[in-house]
Amino acid sequence: MPFELIPHMLVFGGKALGYHQGRPVLVSQGLPGERVEVEPVRTAKGVVHARLVRVLEPSAQRVTPPCPYFGRCGGCQYQHLGLEHQGAAKREILRETLRRIGKIIWNGEIRIHAAQPWNYRNQAQLKVTRQPDGRIKLGFFEAESHRLFLIDTCLILSPRLNALLKTLREPEWSNRLGECEEVEMLADDRDEQVMLTLRGRLKPKEAEALAADCLDRLPGAATVAVEQGRNWRVFGEPALRYSVGEFQYQVSPGSFFQASRFLLPELVAGVTSEESDRPKERGLSGAVRPARRALALDLFAGVGLFTLPLAPHFERVIAVEVNARAAADLEANVGARSLQNVRVVAQPVLDFLRRFAQAEPDLVVLDPPRTGVGIGILKLLAALRPRRVRYVSCSPPTLARDLPLLVARGYQLNSVELFDFFPQTYHLECLAKLTRIDRPA
Repeated sequence: MPFELIPHMLVFGGKALGYHQGRPVLVSQGLPGERVEVEPVRTAKGVVHARLVRVLEPSAQRVTPPCPYFGRCGGCQYQHLGLEHQGAAKREILRETLRRIGKIIWNGEIRIHAAQPWNYRNQAQLKVTRQPDGRIKLGFFEAESHRLFLIDTCLILSPRLNALLKTLREPEWSNRLGECEEVEMLADDRDEQVMLTLRGRLKPKEAEALAADCLDRLPGAATVAVEQGRNWRVFGEPALRYSVGEFQYQVSPGSFFQASRFLLPELVAGVTSEESDRPKERGLSGAVRPARRALALDLFAGVGLFTLPLAPHFERVIAVEVNARAAADLEANVGARSLQNVRVVAQPVLDFLRRFAQAEPDLVVLDPPRTGVGIGILKLLAALRPRRVRYVSCSPPTLARDLPLLVARGYQLNSVELFDFFPQTYHLECLAKLTRIDRPA
């Protein structure tokens, strides 16, 4: 039965939290301070999950969503919140998550780096389903479900990807994708070339013919990969080239790369900028350069987003990446710049740290997946006593879980920054900087 609710805060995940008859209630599309009517959908672990029925007294921060699909498509959660308020809301969500989960009271500044609010996504996964009438349809998942939702255009996708979305939805193309489960699109930094990955049950000859047509007829298509379990076939260019500032990265099918084409230079600078601010020294050629530190570890290194910019500032950089395809890209990217001081280790971070014995590295960069670093890795890392740690996180809950272990082992949290890579959504990237506290014996 519907009831009235006054949400009092936004929480990570895109919902507003309020209380009804003493029970916590989460509702999508609600805003703090407004009076809304909601309908319960389900209850899990004592929390009522509700659907917004109507807004009775709107918040002054509420705006009309510009996208006609908002509320049904699962891609965006905050289009009803004015853009000027989204960054501040995410900042308070981050602060509250650190306090609630990690018991970390961070009252210092959280600097917000804001991206352009629209057409920023350089990556998308189109779901493919066969309708009851036999027609093949492409789209995204409906909010909080695995039902296909059809859209004509997406306001947060890049122009190139929107053009491909429109083309692939035409029957001429969609009917040929019936044996696929998903089509992933990744555009380069200029939004010109695209890597397509087809996942599903395509037969070899069908895959080859479809890939050839994609490369020949789809504007911008440079690479087409067909993934079937652990088997890959790649047509066209073997990899996409992606530039971030002065650095260029090879990104092959199966490698992870950031899904927003803005703010990456700012994130790289946030992790590495302090390295270039040190006292200068004169090299053998007579050129003056910042003095280099001894050792940096780049853990969960991916294709080397941070490895390459770190290399000029350290005598040695060790980059660790478990994904074989990403590690191969990392090797190629290091080799392309002839970085003799970089060692690539293709194994799990936990296995690497179990065998690594050099104490007190100058810097450790952590950029884990959404699941976070984890207690096992953090214990081994803390035992090495690195002087500084830079933790890049796309999940405030796992960051809040991990940071207390470092703090308990002698590290001080110096700063927290928020990178709003994904406006209109609840997603955020953050950077926590820590230094080791040298206690007197």
